[in-house]
Amino acid sequence: MKQDAAAAEKLKKILIDLSPLIEEYSAGICPDCRDLCCKQKRSLPDPNDIRYRTALGTPFSERDPSRDPDGPCQFMGQAGCETPRWLRPWRCTWYFCDPLIEAMNAGPQKKARRLSSLIQEIVDIRSNW
Repeated sequence: MKQDAAAAEKLKKILIDLSPLIEEYSAGICPDCRDLCCKQKRSLPDPNDIRYRTALGTPFSERDPSRDPDGPCQFMGQAGCETPRWLRPWRCTWYFCDPLIEAMNAGPQKKARRLSSLIQEIVDIRSNW
């Protein structure tokens, strides 16, 4: 379990570092979106999310079973997700819609490479669990 705790702390740090990079892009793209990708069914944690949060000692918030799975995520607020990125299920972080990818490709490549590198670090840690 010490190994899980160390990996979880590393993941938390990477997610905290990653968040402002993603938010720079999403702040310009997401507010005008007409096809909301943040759906209730996508907010469900996978086994590695559960392992990560267990190692950190931070349980998931209760899901509202009465919500439409294809409806907006219960954690969506007026300005986006109300849950800090390091506490979100991984699928909430790694999904990039086409407009977001286009914005990353059109923007500064140094920033896009940094973002890609951090995501790869997360994938590597999660795949070793």
